[in-house]
Amino acid sequence: MLFGIILAYVSVGSVLIPLVLASFNWQNRSFEIRGLSILLLTSLICDASSMLLSRYHINTMPIVNFYLFAQFVILYLLFMRKLEIKNFLRVLLVLFCILCLIDISVFQGPYVLDTFSHIVGNLILMALSLYYFYTLLKELPTTYIHRLPFVWISFAALAYYSGNFFLFLLNNYLLKEAGSIAWMLHNGLNITKNVFFAIALWQAYHNRKLST
Repeated sequence: MLFGIILAYVSVGSVLIPLVLASFNWQNRSFEIRGLSILLLTSLICDASSMLLSRYHINTMPIVNFYLFAQFVILYLLFMRKLEIKNFLRVLLVLFCILCLIDISVFQGPYVLDTFSHIVGNLILMALSLYYFYTLLKELPTTYIHRLPFVWISFAALAYYSGNFFLFLLNNYLLKEAGSIAWMLHNGLNITKNVFFAIALWQAYHNRKLST
């Protein structure tokens, strides 16, 4: 399907926009900007590697599983930095890593999509996003909440992981009945996520320019 191929390339290329904006923030040494920059570079490398391997009909699921795990950990650490329930989040992260290790080594393996651990990860990041918005509304640190970069990072996490939750939940059915549509939906969610990341990085750059 031509549209699906175009959408896949747009999905891979969409990471370039926030990466360019990340270069504008090279003087911003905040934890969230550095973490987001690492996440974007990881995304670009993994997507490019997957597209290259797929041309030679090599299974790309190990790269997909690695990227989804790396993305989860980076975003999780960003939320941990923002939220006050750090001890609970440390324990939860250890338990999740153990779950991923068991899932990939015992149940599903590295050459298929590790849906169970990814579903759990999606639920965790969805919950953290909603909890962050709850604390934000409770504390109201600023009148212009839309200028906070982490608000847009949270929107990105919520949009991407809530959409992918249902894709992973119905993974076996979707891949059997409508595999191309499932990946098109995933690519659309990935583009949306990168747009929100770009807004977050633009707000960080704009705030720094205002402060100087």
